[in-house]
Amino acid sequence: MDDEVRISEDQFRYVYATGFKTWARLHSRAIKNYKLPAYCFFTPDTFPTQPAFPRNLELREYSDQITVSGSSIWGSSPAKCASYIPSSRRLVQLDVAVKDPVLLSISESAQNKCYSDLWFNTDSDYLTILTLAWAYILSARWAEVMPAGCSLIYTDSLARHYNATTNLRDSQRSLVLDIGPVNPNEARWWAAILAQGQGWQATMRPSFVSPWSVRVESSSEFLLSLETEASPLQDSASTFSEACGFLNRFCTRHNIVDQSHAALAAVLLFPYMAGETLQMPSPSFNEQNQPRKGPLDHHEDCSQLHRIYDGQHLDRLLTLSCNIRGIRPLLLSVFYEPSVECNAVTPWLQGTLAAIESLAENDPSILGRMCMERTPEVACIWLGSTILGLQKKLVQDVKYGQIPLDLHSAVWSGTVQSFIQQPVSRPLVVNGYVQRADECRLLFLCQSDNHTRVPVCQWKPFGETPKDDVDLEVRIHEHCEGHALEYQGFAWNCIEGDLISHTSQHYVRQRSSQSGTQELQCAFPVVWKAMDCKKEIISENATRSIISWLRPDGCAPHEKDMFKHEWFAMSDSDEDEESGEESEEVTSTKSSQHRPQVDEWLSNASSTTRPRLQFTLEA
Repeated sequence: MDDEVRISEDQFRYVYATGFKTWARLHSRAIKNYKLPAYCFFTPDTFPTQPAFPRNLELREYSDQITVSGSSIWGSSPAKCASYIPSSRRLVQLDVAVKDPVLLSISESAQNKCYSDLWFNTDSDYLTILTLAWAYILSARWAEVMPAGCSLIYTDSLARHYNATTNLRDSQRSLVLDIGPVNPNEARWWAAILAQGQGWQATMRPSFVSPWSVRVESSSEFLLSLETEASPLQDSASTFSEACGFLNRFCTRHNIVDQSHAALAAVLLFPYMAGETLQMPSPSFNEQNQPRKGPLDHHEDCSQLHRIYDGQHLDRLLTLSCNIRGIRPLLLSVFYEPSVECNAVTPWLQGTLAAIESLAENDPSILGRMCMERTPEVACIWLGSTILGLQKKLVQDVKYGQIPLDLHSAVWSGTVQSFIQQPVSRPLVVNGYVQRADECRLLFLCQSDNHTRVPVCQWKPFGETPKDDVDLEVRIHEHCEGHALEYQGFAWNCIEGDLISHTSQHYVRQRSSQSGTQELQCAFPVVWKAMDCKKEIISENATRSIISWLRPDGCAPHEKDMFKHEWFAMSDSDEDEESGEESEEVTSTKSSQHRPQVDEWLSNASSTTRPRLQFTLEA
């Protein structure tokens, strides 16, 4: 082609149409069946390789949080290879305690629902109540698995019992919740769950609380309707297993097991939303409604859905939830397509967003369902984000090409977030050339000098390199078969320096594309008005970023002309801005007391020179 870097107008048009049709097909699936698919619910197989917290973790306290850490272990999948590729470790830090509870505002005037009542088995909406229940359950489990020093107590704030003589407060609308025939302990638990403010507290080291702690501000007063007489209040808070039993009975009574899964999905995002006020609508009860045939009715094994309360399963979800740096990459991974090269990202995202804006028509529930269809492995997390109304902000990130990568959340969820996760091509050399993407994969696998960090850009580089021009670390694998990045386990940093290794039971090779781009026929014609070939800044940034990672010391002999392209030209002002950003990074690391993941970054950075062509926004 005439331009060695920029794609042609015809190619731009083709990629745009591919993006549009891919998401138009997802829209067709979403509106064809308004019920939630079975893969939106949690089963024991959800996130099977996610490591769970051991019981003797080493805690590190900072001014605003308490953290734990560990190292993931990586290597190459079994391959016929004459050269040994050693394993490597990557540091992970998880936030396990915070300063303040999440503020949850419940009101009828809350913004319009971002989810659809038609998704569930009944007309009644119990999601807000179930969300409060799951916040307690996760905190109770947290108090059991964290090292000594955690406590779980009830406070003096509690919801009142309702009977014919109850004095309803005029200043508040009252919502009466039927909890059925319960024992006094169960009644006390519900009174704490539905209390204004904080009906319970889960704490660590006096001044820290669990990441799922909530402070409730409700325009309505919750009243408990129960079929037993009120009894003296118990002193001790209900345990994790007791609370699971209470919630399970309540969900079975009201036929809302599906809503319970959705509520759990929302609560898992509470740590990610720390510092923000969450808004949820007041519950609505229709006691006369008849259950609709819903997702639980046609699930292959309904009993698995009731195993949501299994402690070992929830332990993995605790770790998932505490990995707040991996949540946003996990959600935005639905917009990544492995077949798209770095210089074609702009048309892919333009077509994607055009389909969303023209077909979803500002309906956040439809957008949420489209994202669930796109990547079933993270559908449950997208269900939670939809309930909390995060769609608009996430799509805004996509408009600017801000799709981050987290290798840990990718492998633990079984999703593809980067081309670096895909296998090296077989054969490696074709007609004397090696794909640049394969160069990147092998250099990262071998942890070659200047290639120890994960590429910030997840979009694969275009083009190929003559075999004789590739690095030695790549060339020695010319005749190998089967190299691919493999997750081999996890080691926690525990008390007294002990390491407890969690080796994955199996490795699921990442598929090449989430939902693929095949069979793109769809009922909707492509909307072209959003296509703009002149606005390629996202492709430009992606190209400069990944090529800079691949060639930190300069171009290969055959790339001299390519490096003269305007996309690789940086003005003095660009370099000044980059230096300023680097200075800010150093300042921020000092203020965060050199936390573990920063230490690793500094260690890597100290052994390499910052490339002249470094992507200025990747920090």
